[in-house]
Amino acid sequence: MAQIFQPDYDSYVHQSTQGRFQPRGKDFAESLGDIETAPMTIALTDISRYSREGAEKVLAAVKTIQKETNFTMTIFSLNRTTAALYFMDDLGAKLVQTAVTSETITFQSPKVRRSYNLGKRKVTIISIDDGGEEPITFVRDVHYKLNAETGDIEIIAVPEGAEQIEVTFSAAAITAQDDIGVYGLVANQGTFGKITFYGTHDDGFKYQVELWNCRITTTSIQLQGTDDFVSLELNVQVLADGTQPPQFRYAKITELKN
Repeated sequence: MAQIFQPDYDSYVHQSTQGRFQPRGKDFAESLGDIETAPMTIALTDISRYSREGAEKVLAAVKTIQKETNFTMTIFSLNRTTAALYFMDDLGAKLVQTAVTSETITFQSPKVRRSYNLGKRKVTIISIDDGGEEPITFVRDVHYKLNAETGDIEIIAVPEGAEQIEVTFSAAAITAQDDIGVYGLVANQGTFGKITFYGTHDDGFKYQVELWNCRITTTSIQLQGTDDFVSLELNVQVLADGTQPPQFRYAKITELKN
């Protein structure tokens, strides 16, 4: 059959975007990284009236009384911004630790493959033995391994006669300048802020989407990897922003020409 109108072969779009997140109250935005998918759902709650003025009731009126929109982002980038959103904590907390010159801890009944935590990080072993009158020494990489960063000792062999471990150690100071991030788990009720998507594809219609007032939460966290790159699923509720004109209270979508 012949076409009635000129076909539109120029409007296909192979879409790609970059996303940025601006925490509420901050004047900067940071990268959300590699976003695999972000399908948005729009839900309208309507009231309707079926007129009874005829032999059959007919739908005569519909009015929307509630609007809601949300989406789930699948992200393959784990950076400090996405980690804070993923663990549901505020971004920016840093690990701090007071230096320890010397501290001694005793652990009972050492066994091979057991590990013991010293309660400090960035530790240096001063001595490790059984604490007896004639101390039985534990030798590093013969009887134990040390993870100095986390303060963990793993027993790999127990010297004959040792029934406990007495560890004397020091620990370095850790300050905010060391830049070690820490996160609480479900420490907030979601993170609020602005999400902006920027179209990055080469051809076709593309746009910038500004979602002013978003609440970001998560419902599952992967504590073990798979045979693929780590992916994060972030749930986003889009809230209305009363400071925007009514047309743009949820979002503003602007064409990009370059």
